[in-house]
Amino acid sequence: MWLIAAAVCFALMGITVKQAVTAGGVNIFQLGMVRFLAATAGVTAAALIGRRSLRVVNRSCFLLRGFFGAAGNFLMFTVIMLVGLGRGSVMMQLMGIFGALSALFLLHETMSARLLAAVVSASAGVIFCAGGRWPSACEWLAVAGALFSGLALTFIRKLNETDNLHVIFFSQSICGTILMAIPAFFVGFPATREVWAAGLLLTLFDAAGQYAMTHGMKRTPVAVAGALLMLTPVISLTIGLLVYGERLDSAQWIGCALILCGGTLAVIRKLPHMPETCHSRAAGGR
Repeated sequence: MWLIAAAVCFALMGITVKQAVTAGGVNIFQLGMVRFLAATAGVTAAALIGRRSLRVVNRSCFLLRGFFGAAGNFLMFTVIMLVGLGRGSVMMQLMGIFGALSALFLLHETMSARLLAAVVSASAGVIFCAGGRWPSACEWLAVAGALFSGLALTFIRKLNETDNLHVIFFSQSICGTILMAIPAFFVGFPATREVWAAGLLLTLFDAAGQYAMTHGMKRTPVAVAGALLMLTPVISLTIGLLVYGERLDSAQWIGCALILCGGTLAVIRKLPHMPETCHSRAAGGR
């Protein structure tokens, strides 16, 4: 349930980016800078007044989670600018399969046939939702971003063993602020009030999604988490259908069905054996 809540938050995050960029004319790199800067300031302020602890235990995983998570976000913003919000953000959800594969090698998690089918089904659904064609040169950036985000999932799972939620969120925020500072400097910063308003709303949805995702991954394998997080494009397409009146083609309907099938396979469990009743024992005795 925590991971499904995270998928909802990430879908709302994508809608916020879409509205800010297409309707408000907001620069995507200024928006990203506000998002990371506000998150960094918020967590730091909470630590300074003693409400949150930012003591880092696993420093290597802290840096790797921060770098891969921030780089994945950086590439997501770049892809949205180059190829558009719809196809770029949907392709980024391939992080689920990269996360599952990286967890096999880095965390030695086991991959059952059911989990493998879940990840493959959800990944195929993402490709269908994106249009089903071969990626262009620019769209390969989305694949790279999905790879980085998948690695970030693995290191979140690892950090959950030693560090608290705030440290894990802070790692991405501080690294993202450093990465976004470069393009934000060239496009101009500080930004307008519209950028700050959209950026703060984006921070709210992203922070809620990150905390929900991190909390949900405490007892959840990376493969399951990745398959559930790929529900994000289904939620986004549903919002587009209900709120914006957007139409879904046959490939997108098939993609949504495959993603939902993958998410169901990821969380389904075998039914336990029913305990033997008194009646059955009596019948067996006769």
